[in-house]
Amino acid sequence: MAEFILTIVVEVVKCLVPPAYRQISYLRESKYTTNLQNLKTEVEKLKSERVRTEHQVDEAKRKGEEIEENVENWLAMANNIIVEADKFTDDEAIANKRCFKGLCPNLKNRRRLSKEAERQKEAVVEVRDARRFDRISYCTAPQDIRLSSSKGYEAFESRMPTLRNILSALEDPDVNMLGIYGMGGIGKTMLAQEVARRVDSDKLFDQVVFVEVSQNQDIRKIQGEIADKLDLKLGQESESGRADRLCEGIKKVKKILIVLDNIWTGLHLWAVGIPHGDGHKGCKILLTARSEDVLSREMDSPNNFPVEFLKEEEAWSLFNKKMAGDSVEGNELKEVARDVAKKCAGLPVSIVTVARALRNKSVREWRDALEKLGRPSLTTNFISIQSNAYQAIKLSYDNLQGEDLKKTFLLIGYTAIESIDELLMYGMGVDLFQGANNMEAARDRVHALVSTLKASCMLLDHTSKNEEFFCMHDVVSDVAISIASTRNVFTDTNEQVDGCREWSDGSAIKHCTSIVLHGIKTNLLPEVLECPQLELLFIRADPWESSSLTIPNNFFERMIQVRVVNLTDMFLLPLPSSLGLLPNLRTLSLCRCSLLDISVVGDLKKLEILCLRGSMIQKLPVEVGELTWLKLLDLRDCEELEVIPPNILSKLSHLEELYIGRGSFDNWEAEVEGVKNASLEELKHLPNLTSLELDIHDVSTLPRGLFLEKLERHSIRIGDRFWESTNIWCREFRLRLNNKICLKDSLIVQLQRIEDLDLRGLQEQDVDYFLNELVKVGSSHLKRLYMRSSHLALNPAESEV
Repeated sequence: MAEFILTIVVEVVKCLVPPAYRQISYLRESKYTTNLQNLKTEVEKLKSERVRTEHQVDEAKRKGEEIEENVENWLAMANNIIVEADKFTDDEAIANKRCFKGLCPNLKNRRRLSKEAERQKEAVVEVRDARRFDRISYCTAPQDIRLSSSKGYEAFESRMPTLRNILSALEDPDVNMLGIYGMGGIGKTMLAQEVARRVDSDKLFDQVVFVEVSQNQDIRKIQGEIADKLDLKLGQESESGRADRLCEGIKKVKKILIVLDNIWTGLHLWAVGIPHGDGHKGCKILLTARSEDVLSREMDSPNNFPVEFLKEEEAWSLFNKKMAGDSVEGNELKEVARDVAKKCAGLPVSIVTVARALRNKSVREWRDALEKLGRPSLTTNFISIQSNAYQAIKLSYDNLQGEDLKKTFLLIGYTAIESIDELLMYGMGVDLFQGANNMEAARDRVHALVSTLKASCMLLDHTSKNEEFFCMHDVVSDVAISIASTRNVFTDTNEQVDGCREWSDGSAIKHCTSIVLHGIKTNLLPEVLECPQLELLFIRADPWESSSLTIPNNFFERMIQVRVVNLTDMFLLPLPSSLGLLPNLRTLSLCRCSLLDISVVGDLKKLEILCLRGSMIQKLPVEVGELTWLKLLDLRDCEELEVIPPNILSKLSHLEELYIGRGSFDNWEAEVEGVKNASLEELKHLPNLTSLELDIHDVSTLPRGLFLEKLERHSIRIGDRFWESTNIWCREFRLRLNNKICLKDSLIVQLQRIEDLDLRGLQEQDVDYFLNELVKVGSSHLKRLYMRSSHLALNPAESEV
């Protein structure tokens, strides 16, 4: 009855007093209900906009981009208004409270709440309409991980004056270049990194760039690293064109410090594209080198600072507290431990490696170590290694447990390899991993060995922080080469001028078991290499001189015991016929080579590993099908590979790892010169396959069922030529759907063990189907799930599991 009377009153007011109508209408229940419902509707719309924006923000952050400030502000504003509206609607029940024991509505509350609902609805609409962004995010230059933290740097008191002097010189407007020098392992790089961190945090420069140059200067790599730090794109092919583009980018930075670490010989800065001096007053260069002559004479650096050996107490502090632990203090080990620390002669790399090697050892082992450190150095040909440093690192080598660990250390040292893949290929070839009956077991062994060497400070983490890569300190590498040289290993570093000149003396290398030649520029190889005991041959040409270096046709005739042959960056048109005379060859690696006819490999009946990664080859010969004992075939980055004849891959019944991706072959079943290419169906005939990488651009070539349930690792990318770089060392599946394929099709892989799943081009009905399938098969291994709809109505979404 009360509501009926209220309705009559409202209508009368509407007719007699129109201005009062709006106010009194708030008392009506229908008006109140409408306002409340309108608020809820607009809040739901705003929530949808907020979710869409959050997804775009998350995707931008995964790409390493910074979020625009107005986007962050809008999200905060949207969150606040949504919280306020949700609280209001949750409390709206009070509008139904009545007075006079429920006989009359509470008109005062109703009017207030009705007006508030209308006000909040208008506020929500205003916030939603304010979502007008030109862009969500913007790219920034990536943060150099070496400059993000001072972890590992020791602020030794004896080095503080040097640090202060360097910082002072960098603030001097008349200084545009300065250097740091000292022997290998003394701590030059650590000091340079600390300088870079200090000037970066103190904003002395607008940009700080840290680049390692290393012994084998690679101009393109140096250019690329600087460009990455500046977020520049170098699209030019020639070094000079890239230098011009880099120079332009550097000049746009008002004040920039470029640290060039580990300079061995003079580096032409203008050839790299680094303006300095009058070319750009705001660009300063900090160099590190082992030799002051390199800095002052070859780089014309007038201000150079030496890094001295640690004082005795500093060395003891580092040895005891930082590496060996407090257990040395206050017990019978202290005296002998101090003597051991003294033998390290204040060289940080020696202190660290010895301290780690002796961790938790007995008193007898410490005394034995002290005796060994007192022996004279055997490194007469390695003048860059300080005697005590050699003995210290040699001691750590002697303390490695097991011959396989020692052989692995030496192999890494004298070949200069830096990846698990390379170590696996060469180690398998020389039978280093005895007892590992398959590639999977051998790969596990490699990871374990590398992990142990890192724990012993004989290997270092790679700067990329990728666990598939590692590196070795220069001084440690020199020691490895020195030790290996006493074991019939020949490297081109055995002579200071040119190790290759020993080819003229056949007796010098006749009894070698390993020969390693790096960066060869001229053709010094003999017509026939007589090395009947040779097991490993490793030749890496200078990539800019590869066309002038050839392999004589009879070169391999008299090395019948060889098990590993690596030829990198060479011009092999065709392969020498004598290569087919190697009955014991297990690993053949032809990386980044120019190849034409490689049919001779069909004669290598015991070959287990064939790597053509990055090589220029157009056709895989049918003779590859005769390699029935092949366990690993790597065809990644073979950009010109167009032909894989049918029934080759299916014959490789022992194949365990197959890599065809990253811009390589994608012409499955295509007809080339009247012959139809291999099909993906052939892979079903490989019963031992455990690792697979594939790029499949044409989804119509996809076989029924992708047989992935038996694979330990796989990276399958389907339906797109522009997938981002991915990680083969997990179980990954990436698919862009189109009208030829759908989630319900039996082509889709079994989902049980996938770790990284990326599906794009989804239809709305696909989402529920896919999630139901995941529930059915179980998803305990899933670590990353990414789904993107082909319709704007379904927003991109990614979740970490």
